[in-house]
Amino acid sequence: MKNLLIVLLVLLAGGTWAQAPKKNGIIYKEHPYITIVNKSNDLFIKQDWAGLAKLYADTAIFYDPTSTKKISFAEEKKAWAAIAKDWGDIKIVKVGYPDGLQYDKDPFTVQSWWTITTVNKKTKKTAKFHLVQFDEFNKAGKIAVEIAYYDQTPLINASK
Repeated sequence: MKNLLIVLLVLLAGGTWAQAPKKNGIIYKEHPYITIVNKSNDLFIKQDWAGLAKLYADTAIFYDPTSTKKISFAEEKKAWAAIAKDWGDIKIVKVGYPDGLQYDKDPFTVQSWWTITTVNKKTKKTAKFHLVQFDEFNKAGKIAVEIAYYDQTPLINASK
């Protein structure tokens, strides 16, 4: 009985090791969509809102930790104007390099990491925070979904 149990365990373990690896897509270090994400940050720093808007689909949606719901493109453009009104000396520094993720069954996504430093125009206090961003592209090569994750605490503290 003991030998039968050992044989069964060996067969189960062997079956696990025998599974062939499966690819789920390709990861790019360089890709035209990565260039678009880099350009979006350059345009944001320059406050070229018209140029920035051209990179997004008219139906783009945004997810941000400042909201519990998805944000429309029209609302996001208003947020850009509010940022320009309240914050200055914006610096965006790329951390590492963005990855282009081309999964087999999902939209092409660029995942990128940034360190952002900005000064509140009213309080003159500086906020510095890290941000990870995911930009999904549609078939027309426009950003269709943008998801940002960051800690809001430095921005809140600099606003006080």
